[in-house]
Amino acid sequence: MLMCCNAKRIKTGESPHRSKSKPKQRSSEICPKFTKERWIEILKGSSEDQGYSELSYNLRHNFPLDLRCQVWIWLTEKARIKNVLYQKLQYETPSEQHIINDLNGSFRQKGNSKRFSGSSDSSLSDKNSELEKVDQEKLDKLKRILIAYSNLDKEVKYVKGMNFIASSILQQLEQEELSFIILNHILNIQNYRKVFLMDMTILEIIDKRIQFEVPLIYYKMQELKVKPQDCFDSYIFSLFQLVRKELALRIIDIFLYEKESILQTVIIQLLKMQQVEILRCQDQDDMINYIRNDLIEDALDKLDDGKDYLSQLLSIHL
Repeated sequence: MLMCCNAKRIKTGESPHRSKSKPKQRSSEICPKFTKERWIEILKGSSEDQGYSELSYNLRHNFPLDLRCQVWIWLTEKARIKNVLYQKLQYETPSEQHIINDLNGSFRQKGNSKRFSGSSDSSLSDKNSELEKVDQEKLDKLKRILIAYSNLDKEVKYVKGMNFIASSILQQLEQEELSFIILNHILNIQNYRKVFLMDMTILEIIDKRIQFEVPLIYYKMQELKVKPQDCFDSYIFSLFQLVRKELALRIIDIFLYEKESILQTVIIQLLKMQQVEILRCQDQDDMINYIRNDLIEDALDKLDDGKDYLSQLLSIHL
């Protein structure tokens, strides 16, 4: 069992309990908010017809949850245009047994999934006790989606982490072929496939942003010899799909348009919110365990339940 970070805190005279005080939020209204009627009108056209700043702002802070499926379809227009025939990709693949082995651990709980273990490949497979038991029909759909992608992308094939992304999409859309198209948009059109080819450029960027935006944490990481990949690889490989469902889906909402920049920004905001807790960690294992296992939940516990976690997180001014 992983040791809680509280067990090794530096004695500062403060209570070991984490602060539950609400962080200050800044006003982020720099663009006009779309009404629901405006969203419906926009969805009739192309996403390329919209100004980037205006659309990005509304996706981040004014997302129409009841139109999520329509928005996802709208944002993945290019993937639909370039989509190959799904049924033609349903043939035997060398990755099939690997896919089958990962199926049962792919679907998360319907509600909030708290205190997930944010480790890499090995720990991602140890979450079966927290994952939703699903019917065989849904497992078969997920299997076909992952087989289709492994046959489409001969270089990447299938890598663990794709199953969590695909299962979140499938749970939301329920339509098998459409879920494949969204997955293909994320991995190919948005080029997130590079992560599964072990291109860790995103972690290098996160490291630079930590250095300039959260320098105290950067120097603490240097002191304890903690590397970004030690802390954030599971978030990256799963596209944050093992955190609370509400936040996980909101990250997909933004990623479909902004690509991986939203992942970088979310990580930086989480670190800013929990800087005091992180700086109390005394050794390498302590910091890694805290960031992998408690960082997100501790931060979300400070936000208002029932409101958009992502919008709140992005509006925090620290």
